[in-house]
Amino acid sequence: MELTLSVPFGYESNDEIRRLLVDFRDMVNFCISKALEHNVTGFASLRKLVYEE
Repeated sequence: MELTLSVPFGYESNDEIRRLLVDFRDMVNFCISKALEHNVTGFASLRKLVYEE
């Protein structure tokens, strides 16, 4: 079973928010890449791996 949690929200777009969301997307993609590269499936293992870099 796969569970996806999300929270819909509205916002007024501006450059600061756009940069914040781009940075967040980049961080998430970095973590996903590291998890796939090192075959990590647990949060604690991923956190340790990411914070070591």
